[in-house]
Amino acid sequence: MEVFAQLTAVAFVVLAGPAVIILIAARDGNL
Repeated sequence: MEVFAQLTAVAFVVLAGPAVIILIAARDGNL
């Protein structure tokens, strides 16, 4: 179960990273 938790954390970081960058860029109007 710990491996699944680690994979979930990695997947969340991979998906959330670009999303946060896009949100910041959109907020600053640099998109």
